[in-house]
Amino acid sequence: MGVESLTKVTLLLPRSELNDCLRSLFKFGWFHPEQPESSVSDPYLSELNGRAFKLFANLDDLVKKLSIALEPNVIEVLKKGYKIEKEVKTARDWHDLIEKLEVEATPIIEHLSSILDDATRIRKKVSDYEALKAALYTIQQFSIDLELFSRLKRFHAVFAVAATKDVAEIRRSLTDVVVIECPLTKNNSAILIVGVKSDADKVDKVLRSFEVKPFLIPQDLPQNPASAYKVVVERLAEAERSLAECESKLEAVKVESSTKLLSLREAAQIAYTTLSKLRKAGDLKRFAVIEGYLPLRNLEEFKQMYPSYLIFFEEEHSNPPTLMSNKRPIKPFENITLTQGAPKSGDVDPTPLIAFIFPIFYGMMFGDFGQGLLLFILGLMLKIRGSPSLKHWGEIIMAAGAAATVVGALVGEGFGLELGNLPAVGGFFKRIQIIHLVEHGGFNTEAVGTILSVAILIGAIHIFIGLVLDVIKGFRAESKVELYTLKIPSLLLYVFGVGFSFSFIASGYSFAEVLTSNNRVPIISDILGFTVTASALSSVTLPVTVAAAAWIVIGKPLEGILAKGHGEKESPFMGLIFGIVEFLLRLVEFLANTISYARLGILLLVHAALMFAVTMTLSLGLMGLPIWIIGNLGVVALEGLIVYIQDIRLHLYEWFTKFYEGTGRPFTKIAPETTYVKIELES
Repeated sequence: MGVESLTKVTLLLPRSELNDCLRSLFKFGWFHPEQPESSVSDPYLSELNGRAFKLFANLDDLVKKLSIALEPNVIEVLKKGYKIEKEVKTARDWHDLIEKLEVEATPIIEHLSSILDDATRIRKKVSDYEALKAALYTIQQFSIDLELFSRLKRFHAVFAVAATKDVAEIRRSLTDVVVIECPLTKNNSAILIVGVKSDADKVDKVLRSFEVKPFLIPQDLPQNPASAYKVVVERLAEAERSLAECESKLEAVKVESSTKLLSLREAAQIAYTTLSKLRKAGDLKRFAVIEGYLPLRNLEEFKQMYPSYLIFFEEEHSNPPTLMSNKRPIKPFENITLTQGAPKSGDVDPTPLIAFIFPIFYGMMFGDFGQGLLLFILGLMLKIRGSPSLKHWGEIIMAAGAAATVVGALVGEGFGLELGNLPAVGGFFKRIQIIHLVEHGGFNTEAVGTILSVAILIGAIHIFIGLVLDVIKGFRAESKVELYTLKIPSLLLYVFGVGFSFSFIASGYSFAEVLTSNNRVPIISDILGFTVTASALSSVTLPVTVAAAAWIVIGKPLEGILAKGHGEKESPFMGLIFGIVEFLLRLVEFLANTISYARLGILLLVHAALMFAVTMTLSLGLMGLPIWIIGNLGVVALEGLIVYIQDIRLHLYEWFTKFYEGTGRPFTKIAPETTYVKIELES
């Protein structure tokens, strides 16, 4: 389901023709190269790979330093649309392509690097001048020449700035010298310390103990603090003007060169990644060996490409990559599947089921006719105007918005208003409304109970599908032991356990009456179309549930006994203990997972409560209209994201854990999808 069959191919060709083979493989595209771990790298390809990586690293570094986005953001796309024309790069082979890229990129790299270096140098100068200005600002009123202190022969003088609270202690520590204090700010004071030359060490030691350093003015400035401050202010202003000019120039070059820079970066990245995958070409001196996978549908085309090479095919191979081949409108939902990882080859791809279930869950939790339409329009805009990756998310949002719109119509709510009370169209919505969430300013208790019951039932069906897929996976596995000792009994335990739960609820939550009660089991009776009593249902479900539980408990020791022939040893007693633990874990897991689906109804009720509060602002008249609009937009943004997270959670934790591992390796084409460049290697 959605996973293509692959075949492993091995090409044996003269090493002299390796360059031509790599060119044709890139043009073919649908080839997933595999690098043998023990193989030695081809010197020629390694040298090209190193050059491509160096070029890519330099270009990538420039893109990061210039803060150039690799793709337009969503807001930009919605405003201007996605308009990127791919630049075509033609070359004879990879060597020719890398040479052309180096020739084209080197002047741009050198020019931009020079401007960036100038900007960095000027920014440091501005930073230094700002720090010096702040230091001189507090003592600029002192009109003394600090250079005079260094000319004194018999005296040692130090000028410094210290904390006011420390000055008295400094004076007490230096009883034999003169300490003159001048307050500068509330917390700091300037101090001038004058003593004989023999006191120099003592003065320096005391100042270090209070973390006070002598104030020094750089030699290229006047040594008078007031004069130095004026010069620093002038130099700072000049440096800031130079920085503004440099940044303006940099911005202009960035706007002019960003597309070219991104296309060169992408081309270098493709060259580097492609050569990295193919640079190991076997250990033979005169012959090259290339291994990889390709879709079975492309096998004949591949054979026709290389009639003169030796080609070996392997139908049976371990751990092949996975090529997901879902068509639209299912393909966008591969993004949801891949959050858990790619399926292994041979595993069931759950994407088609997700494409159906994910929007339904979203619509149930975010049922609002008006806000659902807004989401649908947003998704449509992303699909029409967005980048290839955004188009997929646009289709997911469209499906979610459409489901929310349908559920909103069924519960009769749009933008917090009752659709049945709207003029002109109210009659239509009343006819299709199947449930009333809000009545007389409060929740309809019966509707709340129905919604939660339906949510739990849908959750049980969802988990049942996951367990069925797990059983199918067990039939495909080589060893069937776990299938019969755990997977099948777990499926029976859940299905009949849910059935027994319905009969238990119908009997009034009484174990004593569950086997004798003639009360009608509501939901199951409605589904089947005739009355099913609690006693009738429990008489069928209870024995199977108990048998399935016992099956799981004894399954572990049986599994241990069957495994002894393979060298594994486990006593039947320990197996029985593990079986009991496995049953208890399954029981708790099934209960917690099923109850978790109550969020499908709870979030719908939360949405209705939020919109009820937002709609109350309309009672203010025209003044309340802006608040109502902002409130609706806020709910769409915030709750729309929360519902998406909860929808993902239900799939990842409640459903995927039943059957899906997501440990597959995605199939990566040798010719990747590009954004800014199209590489054409000439024949």
